[in-house]
Amino acid sequence: MSLSPPPSPPARRDPDPDTLRQRLRELCADCLGVPVDSLATDVPLTDYGMTSVTGTALCGMVEDHLAVECDLALLWQEPTIDGLTSRLASRTVR
Repeated sequence: MSLSPPPSPPARRDPDPDTLRQRLRELCADCLGVPVDSLATDVPLTDYGMTSVTGTALCGMVEDHLAVECDLALLWQEPTIDGLTSRLASRTVR
């Protein structure tokens, strides 16, 4: 009896920046309770009411839905969706 080797894990794929940006807009809108179309990607999320509480929720959603590591400090370092997109696109996919 021959045992086949276990399947290889899927190859790591960097997220497409445009897809990532749109998904971040959707997650931010959900956390902030605003329509997606009302979020400009170059405006600080604090201008829309982002707080440490909503930021913590957003980080959890980013990790769950996008499989990239996100910590609260990142939201203050990169306060816009564009900034977050750039930083998260380069992070390791879990």
